[in-house]
Amino acid sequence: MKKTILLLLTLLASLSTYAQPDSYGPAAGRQNHNLFSRSGNNSGFGVKGGVNFAILNGSEKDVLGNFEGLTTFHAGIYTQFSLSDFFSIQPEALYSRKGIERNDSTFRFDYLEVPVLAVFNITENVSVHFGPQVSVMMSAKEDDKEIDLEPLNTFDYGIAAGAEARLSIFRLGARYNLGLADLRKENNLGQKINQDIKHGVFQVYLGVGF
Repeated sequence: MKKTILLLLTLLASLSTYAQPDSYGPAAGRQNHNLFSRSGNNSGFGVKGGVNFAILNGSEKDVLGNFEGLTTFHAGIYTQFSLSDFFSIQPEALYSRKGIERNDSTFRFDYLEVPVLAVFNITENVSVHFGPQVSVMMSAKEDDKEIDLEPLNTFDYGIAAGAEARLSIFRLGARYNLGLADLRKENNLGQKINQDIKHGVFQVYLGVGF
């Protein structure tokens, strides 16, 4: 697991280096970390974090009984490299907590998420994002008690989409992450199951570019 995390972070660092073109002379230092500006490149890197409004979706979610969504957090890094003034690619590495509240207990699922987003600039300060993401479950807990990961799908994949506004080096955005992999792969007896219960997360975040 640690090797996977290090590999993903190394990949992001490499992409960030690639995204920043060499600058010399008077033009040096004018690189733009925002998504759209006709005076600069759509490239850079930064940090971001915000609030998760997590829930479970799917046709079989009722087997869990009455439950409510969980308000949690996410945080991580992003890098961006441009293909044109209008279009760029933005990979990210995020630590993201998901879960629910049920029967006076809180169920938390912590993931390392890697979305790779296509960024389309609508105006000079507004963009929309869309793309796939993969996630690896790092831990699961019921309140403060560890949950065995063996019956769970520790690998998730899905789609992320949202919008973002920018002011100077700051980014304010909202995004929805739709999980496509079932949360569980086995029942309590260790038998393989196909249970349509999946993560869904609405995120609000603030980012800073460097």
